Amino acid sequence: MNELNRLRDTLRPHLPWHGARLNFVCLFLMALFQTKTVNLMEIATVFANPVQISSNYQRLQRFFRQFKFDRAEIARFVVSLIDIPQPWTLSLDRTCWSFGQTHFNILMLAVVHEGIAFPLLWTMLDKKGNSNSGERMDLFDRFEALFPDVEVACLTADREFVGRDWLSYLLIDPEVPFRLRIRHSELISPKLGGTQLGVAANECLILCDPENFASFRVAVGFGDGRFTSLALVCLIRGSC
Repeated sequence: MNELNRLRDTLRPHLPWHGARLNFVCLFLMALFQTKTVNLMEIATVFANPVQISSNYQRLQRFFRQFKFDRAEIARFVVSLIDIPQPWTLSLDRTCWSFGQTHFNILMLAVVHEGIAFPLLWTMLDKKGNSNSGERMDLFDRFEALFPDVEVACLTADREFVGRDWLSYLLIDPEVPFRLRIRHSELISPKLGGTQLGVAANECLILCDPENFASFRVAVGFGDGRFTSLALVCLIRGSC
């Protein structure tokens, strides 16, 4: 009961919900931490009164079926609760989940704090495969509307998040510094031709001359023994 009271007192200033709903969410979170699973039947065995497992299961189902929460409210709650200092490092990623025969393709924007990415906003993609530039721009527009005064240190993303329109969008004033991994086969060279870097295996070279590298700063390095045949290349915009 002491844990329940502490959790409720912690969440109450951040979530303008009535007491019954807040109490339910606190009980659910405690059961989630205890079972370490999102399976509702498992959670029902330790939720509230563990004797009434079937009633607990139905109660959990009703909540997730009927309750509609404000995504912007949840994003502000996460930021307020964790008190993440600026500037922020953002992470753009895509994840695929399955629920029975139903598949979910989710484009997600998170803020990284102490090595952990905390999801803020997301878009459910009604298709398979990668997102397009328009979907990424819409997601980032939502972020900027929700957190207009936040200073962004950089946006990180994997090599699937490329494209002329998307990169041009990030370079619109005010620019969003980014760190994008690109394929090892992609070549970035100065206007006058190629340049020999003289980088051996397991060495790293940081190039910070925007004039010679088409206004991009490029970090080129080699991975460990698992990637001896690949050069890991990052496309970087912003200060080195």
